[in-house]
Amino acid sequence: MAEDKRTGKGFCPFCGSEFESGHDTCPNCGQDIRQYNDDLGPVLRKVQDATNIDMKSPKVRVAMTVVVVALVFAGCLVIFDYIDSHNSDDSDDDSPVTEGIVVRIATNGYMDLTGDFTDGTLKVLPLYDPDLRIQISLDEGLESDYNKIIWVVKTEGYNGSNSKNPFYTKVTKIRDSDDSAIGTVTWGNVLVGRFSVTAECYTYDGECRIHSGFGTYYGKLDASYLWEYEGKTCKLSYTLSQDDVRTCLEYDLTERMDMQTRADMADFIALGQAVSELDRKLMRLYSDLSYTYTSDGYADFILSFVQQCFPDVPDSSVYGVEDYWAYPAETVLWGCGDDEDRAILFCALMASNLSDPKVSVALIGLPDRTVAAISLDMSHSFISTPVMIDSGGTMFTVADTDSDLGLGRLSSAYAVSSDGKTVTFHGTGVDFPVYVMEKKSNI
Repeated sequence: MAEDKRTGKGFCPFCGSEFESGHDTCPNCGQDIRQYNDDLGPVLRKVQDATNIDMKSPKVRVAMTVVVVALVFAGCLVIFDYIDSHNSDDSDDDSPVTEGIVVRIATNGYMDLTGDFTDGTLKVLPLYDPDLRIQISLDEGLESDYNKIIWVVKTEGYNGSNSKNPFYTKVTKIRDSDDSAIGTVTWGNVLVGRFSVTAECYTYDGECRIHSGFGTYYGKLDASYLWEYEGKTCKLSYTLSQDDVRTCLEYDLTERMDMQTRADMADFIALGQAVSELDRKLMRLYSDLSYTYTSDGYADFILSFVQQCFPDVPDSSVYGVEDYWAYPAETVLWGCGDDEDRAILFCALMASNLSDPKVSVALIGLPDRTVAAISLDMSHSFISTPVMIDSGGTMFTVADTDSDLGLGRLSSAYAVSSDGKTVTFHGTGVDFPVYVMEKKSNI
């Protein structure tokens, strides 16, 4: 029921009847009007004051009630449409789903910022000259409270383009005069991935306050590779798309570690746009270098690329856990990997290239490393007596990404029988599980 506070009268929004206030149902039509108590009266009274329209008229009250209800309904439709358009799986909206605030990087993607970035205590300003740099600053109103600030900027993951891995910089700024600026620090060599910023602030009386911000930089990754193969210098430029970068950064570590307890290592030899595009560029380079294509020759070329362009870095430095099976795109993103990660990358590149369904790739678990392997016809190979290991009647030629040896070679610590069924390590027979890629998956 809407009530006119000045007259003590009420009215029914349904039939327009006017009556003494205090009714839960309309004395005329019997409708339940409790939900309208005190809702429409103030609105109608303001309209009356502004327009001189007699809002006590039943017809006017009914008309205004319809208008107000219609406006509320329309507002709800707008809200629901907004929610639906931003949460529907079928939405074509490519806007980022963020947890904090977004800072657009004009040259490449965006940053999603949380922590003290969200309330303006810490601020980010992209600089372009021409390489991207990020200026991080403390709110000016707070800076004046401090005479010393220790800035720490660090990334949470490895990237081969950084001079320090994970990247870490520490800058101490002390106020020499009232005009000296200590509330800003510049981060150069900015690359995609997660990062954190800490400002350890000291007041003039020695009190310490800490302001921290966290962020993830989503953008494409431009990578350049340089390596030697058979006396020739090989150069390759490659771009990992923003979508692939975002997919890699959003993998859940807990889910991944749980998956590793239930999955075959070969399940991580995932194909997709990132792998196929990298393989296409490598194949073109192989041709441009005037190499005559053979399946074993190309496999040896790819092996040299993985060995020389992706350094051996433990999972603990890249992912923060002792053992992590990285998808190929993740290894490309970070530019490094351990023996398993690089073996998976090699297998993915070869699986993307091979069109013969009889040819397959596999991972072989040896005592001190995991090596890649590929089933090729080596009867006319340029490689003499290649090391081959049998798995269910299929002979796989080894490709050790954890060494500088070529295709079909293992370190002298290993001996493999001619039938590929027995492997010894330092003279002792060992088991060697073989994980064959049974089907191609796209990740």
